[in-house]
Amino acid sequence: MDDPYRKYGLRRVVNAAACLTRLGGSKPSERVLKAMEEASGAFIDIPSLQTYAGGIIAEATGAEAGLPTSGAVNSIVLAAAACIMRGTELENYEPLYPDRWRKLAQRLPLHTEGLRTEFIVQKVNRYSYDFAVECAGGRMVEVGSKDGTTILDLESAYNSERTAAYYFTVHGSQKGIPLEKMVEVAHRNSVPVIVDAAPDLRPKNVFRYYIDKGADLVLFSGGKHLGGPNNSGILAGRRDLIKLAHLQAYPFNGIGRQAKMSRETIIGLVEAIKQYLERDDEAMFKLYEDRARKIAEKIDLLPGVESGLAYEYTSSTGELMTPFTYVKLSESAGMTLRELHGKLLENDPPIETLYPAFLIENPLKYLTFNPEYMLDGDDKIVVDRMREIFETQ
Repeated sequence: MDDPYRKYGLRRVVNAAACLTRLGGSKPSERVLKAMEEASGAFIDIPSLQTYAGGIIAEATGAEAGLPTSGAVNSIVLAAAACIMRGTELENYEPLYPDRWRKLAQRLPLHTEGLRTEFIVQKVNRYSYDFAVECAGGRMVEVGSKDGTTILDLESAYNSERTAAYYFTVHGSQKGIPLEKMVEVAHRNSVPVIVDAAPDLRPKNVFRYYIDKGADLVLFSGGKHLGGPNNSGILAGRRDLIKLAHLQAYPFNGIGRQAKMSRETIIGLVEAIKQYLERDDEAMFKLYEDRARKIAEKIDLLPGVESGLAYEYTSSTGELMTPFTYVKLSESAGMTLRELHGKLLENDPPIETLYPAFLIENPLKYLTFNPEYMLDGDDKIVVDRMREIFETQ
């Protein structure tokens, strides 16, 4: 394909890794891009557009309400802000009316005297993105150990004057107290549960999974498996909490003001959700699996290389989510996987892979190619480069 970045003196990347934010996230379909282009042709009241999009999100996730956000981390900030402001005067205002609540919203993140600001999280559940809770003025309270958590740990950490919410992320969720048990503890204390499910969006039944399990707020990335714009996200959950999140969001002057979403991005997200709900998960998975298998069959013939298929599974239901071509090297290969990773990046265009292959078991043992985000002809670029590396040593 023609490289659209050459004219700027840059090089495109062959994305054989994943829907990584630093590579631009997903590749929106022509349908999504067309909807975004059409949205750019006129102006609209943003809170009304957000409310419309929130209805689409609610219907798709089975939640009472929804809110489009500027990425999953912005969803975390707004979810945390909503839980901190729960029970305050801010509940008396509505986002479709004039902005008369600014001073109330702007208590966050610094002026939190008298507010509940603690978020209880399992130690095994900690993740680099949960710092966003602190951006809203919250504080993470770790419970349990690296080996697990007990119900008593969850109960003991609760404080009626300080606890804003329990926080659950799909990262490391297999090692700790399951979501259903956390929900039981939290709801017994009349405290909401936030679920960060940003990457866990395929197959599409996962969209409703966390709300069905009792989560009060759940967030997803819009710019990954969903196929929306890279800078889009989803927040869904209880109507009262979504309203508080909306009052803190752009275009208002609360904690979320800095995370703007253009009208084009919001419409792009809406169209991506609609397309996502229509697609055939099984057919799409088979397409990617066939691509991964064909790549594996070719590079498995190279000296010192073992290749085959590996799979990523959903954190929630353990279902197949993404097929990969894995690469494992013997001593006769004459290099390590890390060195191979570097050689692939030296290509023109650079080939981005996953090493360590953190989406599958035993990530240090493998380098993986993901066919999902390869453009037409990229599989040939990958195979040719692998041949060049191993057949010309």
